[in-house]
Amino acid sequence: MFGCVKSLYSLGRTIYSSRTAGASAGTMFDAFVHTMSRPHIARQSARKIVAQTQEAATQLEKTADEILRKSGVDAEVSCRVKSVDSTAAKQIRYMQGFDTYENQRSKVLDIISGRGMTELIGDSYGIRYTLKSGSFDDLFNAIADRTRTHSDFFVKSIEDYHGCNITPYANKNILDNYASLVYKDTKGNIKQTIATSAEKKSGYTRDNINAAINGTNTEIQVGGKFTNPWGDVEHYLYDIRQGKPLDLSKLTPEQKEIALKLQREYKKLLQNKKANDYFTTNYLNKIWEYLRNSELKGLDAPELPPFPAGYSDVLRAENIMKLAHS
Repeated sequence: MFGCVKSLYSLGRTIYSSRTAGASAGTMFDAFVHTMSRPHIARQSARKIVAQTQEAATQLEKTADEILRKSGVDAEVSCRVKSVDSTAAKQIRYMQGFDTYENQRSKVLDIISGRGMTELIGDSYGIRYTLKSGSFDDLFNAIADRTRTHSDFFVKSIEDYHGCNITPYANKNILDNYASLVYKDTKGNIKQTIATSAEKKSGYTRDNINAAINGTNTEIQVGGKFTNPWGDVEHYLYDIRQGKPLDLSKLTPEQKEIALKLQREYKKLLQNKKANDYFTTNYLNKIWEYLRNSELKGLDAPELPPFPAGYSDVLRAENIMKLAHS
């Protein structure tokens, strides 16, 4: 990659100089932007980030397992490396406002050369803990304790999301504990861990912990056995609302059929603002509350809010949940 970059620098300098003859000389950055598209820059960089993360994945998974085992919490853990496509898409969004180039040259060159990429991608690696029973308190404390005892592990922030009147996974004592943490960033600056609690109108309930493990930016998600699967499938509704194409690549033929029917019926509903507002307020936004309460009750199967009359059964939560990965 870097040999390619070096040659493109030379080519870009030549082309840019010829284009700007008689004008003020352009910088290497300006020349490069004229010879290489943003998507290509992002994808080349994304491949490098993903390769680095994959090399660290075994140790990262081991760390995730150690934390769970030490906590003694009744939960499952799963891990993933952020894909090349997703990583590149994030970098492209980051570069959207770079048309003026001012004060952005060094940032883009960092992306191209490989410097500073871990600062840009906050979730190159993902760890998810799914609570099966009991409380997450001991898990939260085990993560905080590791920050205090391991120099290669620190927490930058914890974001405690929950719906109105929904019991969050992290209580005030947990958040206060995280707010007392300090860490040294990659530049050697001493910083305070940020702990925030935010109420979500949609009912979204989950905790996201942004950490760095052995130099790899890692997002640790903490959720329950009912809320985590719902969070996975609810994004189909979001994508439909945003007019995005549905990603059906990981679905079975049966799931693809369900997803396409859901897309059709939900699009119809979105065209009727009054009906959609009622459905959202009285059903969709209440699902998180019912799922979280089902976890607190220790139920084996979740309770769901009453389904409003006059709406397609395709929009029922139990049908949408069929899109969850087994």
